[in-house]
Order: sequence, then C-alpha cells, then structure tokens
Amino acid sequence: MTEQWTYPGARWWKFDFHTHTPASKDTSAWQAAIGTPEELTPEMWLLKYMAAEVDCVAVTDHNSGEWIDKLKTSYAQMKGLADQGNPPDGFRELHLFPGVEISVQNGIHLLAIFDPSKSSHTINDLLSRVDYDGTYGDSDGVTRDGAATVVEKVISVGAIAIPAHVDSAKGLLQVEPGTRRSRLDSNTIRQVLQVPGLLALEQCDRHSALPQLLDELSPQFAYVAGSDCHSFRGKATPGSRFTWIKMAKPSIDGLRLSLLDGQGVSVWRSDDNNFSPFEKPDHFIESIKVAGARFMGRGKPSKIELSPYFNALVGGRGTGKSTIIHALRLAYNRTHELPDNSDASHTFDRFSKVAKNRNDIGGLRDETRIDVNINRHGDLHCLRWEKNGTSNRVSEWNDVTGSFEDSGSQLVNEQRFPIRLFSQGQIAALAGDSQESLLKVIDDAAGTAETTSEIENSKHSFFVTLSKLREIQTKLKGRDALSISLQDVEAKLAKFKGTDHASLLNKYHVVIQKRQELNRQFQSADTIIKRLKQMSEELVPADIPDGIFQDPDDAAALQSIRALHDKISSSRTEINQIASQLEQQSHALVTELKASPWSTNANDTVSAYEKLKEDLQQQGVNDPSEHGRLVEEKQKIQQEALRLESLQKEHDQVLGEVKTQYEGVKCARRSKSEIRHNFLSSTLEGNPYVKIELVPYGNDPYVIERSLRDMLGISDGKYAEDIYQEPSDGSPKKGLVSDIMSSIDQNNADDQGVEKIEAAIQTVKNRLINAARGEPEFGGWFNKFLKSESEKRPELIDHILCWFPEDGLKVEYSRKGDGRDFQSIGQASAGQRAAAMLAFLLAHGDEPLVLDQPEDDLDNHLIYDLVVQQIRSNKLHRQLIVVTHNPNVVVNGDAELIHVLDFNNQCFIKNIGSLQDTRMRDEVCQIMEGGKEAFERRYQRLGRKV
Repeated sequence: MTEQWTYPGARWWKFDFHTHTPASKDTSAWQAAIGTPEELTPEMWLLKYMAAEVDCVAVTDHNSGEWIDKLKTSYAQMKGLADQGNPPDGFRELHLFPGVEISVQNGIHLLAIFDPSKSSHTINDLLSRVDYDGTYGDSDGVTRDGAATVVEKVISVGAIAIPAHVDSAKGLLQVEPGTRRSRLDSNTIRQVLQVPGLLALEQCDRHSALPQLLDELSPQFAYVAGSDCHSFRGKATPGSRFTWIKMAKPSIDGLRLSLLDGQGVSVWRSDDNNFSPFEKPDHFIESIKVAGARFMGRGKPSKIELSPYFNALVGGRGTGKSTIIHALRLAYNRTHELPDNSDASHTFDRFSKVAKNRNDIGGLRDETRIDVNINRHGDLHCLRWEKNGTSNRVSEWNDVTGSFEDSGSQLVNEQRFPIRLFSQGQIAALAGDSQESLLKVIDDAAGTAETTSEIENSKHSFFVTLSKLREIQTKLKGRDALSISLQDVEAKLAKFKGTDHASLLNKYHVVIQKRQELNRQFQSADTIIKRLKQMSEELVPADIPDGIFQDPDDAAALQSIRALHDKISSSRTEINQIASQLEQQSHALVTELKASPWSTNANDTVSAYEKLKEDLQQQGVNDPSEHGRLVEEKQKIQQEALRLESLQKEHDQVLGEVKTQYEGVKCARRSKSEIRHNFLSSTLEGNPYVKIELVPYGNDPYVIERSLRDMLGISDGKYAEDIYQEPSDGSPKKGLVSDIMSSIDQNNADDQGVEKIEAAIQTVKNRLINAARGEPEFGGWFNKFLKSESEKRPELIDHILCWFPEDGLKVEYSRKGDGRDFQSIGQASAGQRAAAMLAFLLAHGDEPLVLDQPEDDLDNHLIYDLVVQQIRSNKLHRQLIVVTHNPNVVVNGDAELIHVLDFNNQCFIKNIGSLQDTRMRDEVCQIMEGGKEAFERRYQRLGRKV
C-alpha cells in the first residue's frame, strides 16, 4: 500500500507504462459489454487504477487515442468534486500520460508516451506522422516507416519511445525457445537500439532470455514494467505489474530524466526485490526555521523544508548556506563537537556572537530563534534554541490539539536526537596530524559511550578502594612496636607468677580476658545492629533519569523497575525488623548473664584478687598496684593486637578487591579498543577508498609522550632522557615511550600482540611506581621528582596504574579509489585526505548527516566517484543535508531536493525544487561553475541534452 507523501522534493511514483481501454479492439470483454449495463465507463476505468493505488498511468491503446480525452474529462470532473470536499468513493489522485501502442513494420509494437498536457489529437497526429495504415484501435496494419524511423519520429515530437513487451509476442527482443538467438533480423534490432534518445524497454519478465546481440551492444536502458491490462480479469490487471519512477512531479521531463538515470537509481520494477519506496530513516529533519538572525529571518522567518533523503543547499558566497549548519549545531546542542582552536570552531564562534554595530562580527541578534522539526521514530518533535533562552527547549506534536506541547523530557543529547554535523574544513581536519577528532567520530559511530563510562566508573571504584587500602596500611604500621610492648609487659608480670599467689593471679587474668571477650562480642553485636540500621537507610531505589523511557513500548520496562523498587522497600523494612529483634535479644542475654553462676564466680575471683593486692601492700611490696597496672596494660595491648589482626584480615580482603578492580579497569580499556577495531573492520570492509586500522594503545610516540607527561604533571622537555628522546647523531631513541613503541612496532593487533603491548605498558608503570617509592629506576632528578610528587600526593601511584596510552589509527587511502595500491594518508594530497575521510563518514551510520562543503580540496573525478558510489547508496537509509559549491555533488548525487539561497540585504530561499525541474537545472548551471558539464557527464551515456 502506498502512503500519502507530504515531503518536498523528488519522490517515488507507481507508474503503469502499458494499459488499454475499450478503444483497443482486442479487449473482448469490454467490447462485448458495450451497449449493456455492464459497459465500462471512463470513471469506472479510472477507479480501478485508483483502487490499485497506481499514481501514473500511460494510456496506450492499439493505434488509437480515442479514450484519452474521455479519461481526462472524467478525471477532471472527479477531481473537481474532490476539491469541493465531495470526492467519489475510491477517488485518489491519478496522473494520466497520453500514449499509444503503435504497430510497426516487422510486427513489433512500440509505446509512445506524451506529457499529461497532451490530448487525443496529439496521438492522431503521431499516427499520421508514422504512416500507420491500419484501423485505429486495431492492429490490422503497420507503419509504412521502419522501426528505427518510427522511434526517431516519436522522439522528435517530444514523446518517449519504449519498445513494448520486448521479450514476448510482438516484441523487439524475442528469441527462439531455449536459445538467445533473436527472431527478428539483427540489423533491425541494432538500428532501433542505437537510435539516439531511446531510453527504455518494456520487459515482461526480468529473468527472460534476451538476444546475444545485447552483449555486444551493451546498451544501458531502463527496463520498465506495465500491466498491459486488456480487462480487469486474470493476471494482467491494474497493479499486477508496474514500475517505481522517481520524479518531483509527474511530467514528461521528469519521466525522461528518471529513465535516463536508469535502473537502481530512479527506476525500480515491481518485481525487483528489497525495494521499499516509502521507507524513511528513523530520524530525519523535516524543517529548519531561522527567525531574527542578523542576516536571515529578519521580519519574516526563513523556513527550509527538507526531504528525508538527499538535500542540497546551493548558492553563491555569503548567501546563508553555512548559517543553516550553524543553526542546526545550536538547536541540536552540538557546539562541543568542534575541535578547540580549529578553523571550524573559530568560524562558529564568530557566527554565534551578537554584533554590537554594523562593522562588528556576529551572525546573531538578541531575538534570534531557531526551530528544527524532527521526525523521530514517526513522532514529530521540535527543538527550539533562543539566544536569550537558558537552554534548548523540546516539544512534541499532539495530534489531538494539533499543536506542539512541551515534552516530558527536555533532554537534548546524542542518544535522543542523533545527528552528524561537519562544518566547512572539519572533514579534511579529521585526517590531520591529530587523530583525536577522528577517534571521537569513530567512538560516536561505534557506540563506545557505555564502555567509556564503564572505564571511568571502574577507575573511580579502584581509586576509592586504593585510598581505603592506604588508610589501612597506615594504621597497620604500629603493629611491630605493639608486639614488643606486649613482650615487655609479660616479662614484668612473670615476677608475680613466681609467688604463692600465682594461681590466683592466673585465675584473675583468665577471668579478665573472658570478660573482655564477652564485652567484645556484645560490642560486635551492637556494631552489627548499627550497620543493619544504616544499611536499611541506604536501601533507596535509584532515580529513573529523564528521557530514558519515553516510548509507549517501554511500559513493560517501567513496570519491572517499579516492581524492583517495591522489593527494595520491603527489604528495607525486613532489615529494620531484624535489627530491632537482634537489639532486644542482645539486651536480654546481657541481663541473663549478669544473674548467672558464671558471673558470680567471676565476681568472687575479682574480689579475691583485690584482697590479695591489699595483703601484698601490707607485706611491704613497694608498688602493690604495679601488678594491676601491668595486667590492664597487657589487656589493652592484647585488645589492640586483636583489632590490628582484624584490620590485617580487612587489608588482605581489600588488597584482593584492588587486584580484581584493576583487572576490571584493564578489561574495560581493552574492550573499548576491541569495539573500535570491530567497528572499523565491519564498516570499511571492501571500501575502495579508505582503510582505517586500529593500533591498540597508539602508534605516535609524541601522542604517548604528551599523555604520559599530562598524567605525571611534567612540562615539555623535562626529563627527556627518561621519558622520550628522539635519536640524534647516531644515538638510539631513549625513554619510557621508546620502550612502549618498540613493543607496538614488534607486535600485531591480534590478541597475543595486544597482551605483549599491555605487558610492556605495565613494565613502564611498575618502574614509575618503584621510583615513586624511592627505588633508583631512572636518572637522579627524575627519581627525585617522582618520590617527591608521590609523597605530596599519594594518589599519583593510582593514576599511574590507570594510565593507558590512547589508541592510534593507521589510515590509508587508495590513490585511484579502486580498492588497490593503498598508501599512508600522510602521503596524500589535501584532496585525497578529504576523499578518504568523506568515504569513511559515508560508510556508516543512519542518523542525519550534515556536510558543509565536503568537496573542499577534492578533485572532480574523486567527487564524481564518491557521489555516485556512496552518497547515492547512503541516502537510501539516512538523510543527507549537504552545503556545496560543486555541481557534481548535486547532479551526480541525484539530490531529491535542492534549495537555492541568495542574498539581497538578507539571506533568503530563492528557489526550491528537484533536478527534474528545468528551472532548477538552469539555476545549478548558472550558480555553480561546471554545472553544465556535470549534467553532461551524468547523462553522457545516452548523449542527450537535458
């Protein structure tokens, strides 16, 4: 089923190239019904094709145009009623192309198709011109002229000549059964096929055998299909066979240009597989409106409506083309994507200022407003940016109210509203010395954001655990001194054990130990109770970020989250109850213990001990309290020893966590490289223009050096012999970077090679950490720096452990764009670099792609090849918006919609249309240098003027 197409520019039309009416005498069923209630009327005929959802019909009766005016009159009446709001049942718009099926010498049939403005009289004139000598409406005669002459005469009167059903009876290319030997004379076929301006052939079966002669001639015709309907019964009925034709509006010029483009470009048959003419990208821009800018939209907003496919913005210098790109960058909140200090960034910064006077820079005014309407999964959204606004505003279309309303989420990011924006010069800069921008493009396309977040989260957890480990290690430093103190105390207490009272002293000591252990156990229970209460307070469900679950299909996911939140709340209640029960039971046990015989015996032992102390003092012991103090001191030391022993166990546990988390950091970093590698491998497989290979952990020593210095906080030039020093005067290169580069140079990007590179990086880290801990790994000054920095900020070691050089890219280009002779991009010209990067950008993604003058520095032959092979294939699944001064981009890219911009005190849209419009072709030729040559190149295969 075709759909109502509301977008501007060229679109696909369902075209039936071969139909009949009762004007053809061989329509037996219709002929028999003449004069009866079942007689076929023009309106009935039209409604049949409307019901089949055919858009364009070539009316091609046998040697007759009798019914053309009847059909046009009937359609005009139906259309008039529809325009008044009272359409006949089953009415839909239909475009009638007057035509005729001519019986030509040698018995072949030829279709002649005219512009919809022509009439029955036009057909009669043509039949007279070609000297048809039979009965109108019948095939009882043929033309006196030969087939090639008839084709020439058809073309000379502005019609399109199409040999009919060439692979069937009365067809030009019939073959003997089971062979490829033609039934007609080869010279006749050759003469017809070589008539200048013959564009298409009607073929009934796309798989049918055609004469061997075609292999020799190698003609490039469009092979169209028509129903050849003679009645509304059987297989040959309206909609049974047809052809999709791409035109802006149905006209003979539009049809001619589509047939010139040929199969797979502007012509698709109904029996071609995997073609969906109305399939649109998931995300595309419907319109851009700029109001109140300095040089655009003052007084009256400038609005550009777009096709879901390829849109070209053309015009002279200073007509506002780049303004549209800047407006999109503001509305989509993509200002951060421009590389710092780049030409593109400086240009945008100048545009985004408000000029204070007529000589000041700036493209905006305080009242500037930008609205971008976006089709997102079939739903219409509007992104609004205002110069005086605090943030971008998101609204959604409400079908009930027929207006935009504020969206429930005001989030504007890459995930919700994806787009790829490249300002002028930004594409060529991707192949510059710095690979940072190109890696950013790769990451966006490959979807590494989640992995990058995982890396940062892993590092954060690792840093927190390392900080905890250092704290524990600090506390454990006094453990050896505590052991010595215990030995001293025990030696002094040994003197008391030698007396007769040793038994009591020992018993007292045991009782005290038991009491301490009891206290420790109950204190431990108190700690557990506090932790349980604290834990219950922390059991709070995580908030759901705005904008994540917006679609109706997310209901199941939201229900799962709410169920999870309920489980967390119930768990919190249960833990609180457990804590309360444990607290009550602990208090009860303490009370029970105090009343027990065991407690009575312990109290008796303590009383006996106190009496012993009094007796010792009476016996002249100099310090009778010494024993008690020593016992207390020993108890304190033993209690501290138990605490440190528990701390040591915690240390060992945390150390295990540190090792596990460090492996997690390394694994996440490795995973990012793997995602990048897999993306590049799959995306550029077989690309004839560019190869990009990932070099894990980098291939540029200066990038690695810069990264290492930034991590250590060392300025350029310092400690060069230890960090990195280029070879000079025959001496080899030196430093840590040299060690890493040696491993990268010696190993491939396979799993084993990556492991060896990671081992070399780990060796470098170990040496840095050893030096930070005081070991002499490097030169004296560098050792001293690392040790001093580590003492000032102990977390330096943590950052050393989590340092990884950024991945590098090995970019190569094919000099001829034929998939061979790939060379390093460093050897490429500016044009070749731009071509390689453009080929990469066009090789992946389905979000809207916006390019500002991508042809900069490109040779014309590179533009032509890239446009034909990549832009054409890209626009089938993503929207393209291209600002260009090069006609090859527009013409050979087959833009569905062209906007011509001009300047007259303000930038404005001068013309909108497609290449099938004569005026648009004239604009392209007038505005764009080389426009005429671009059209000639596109259609040179048939030698036709356009």
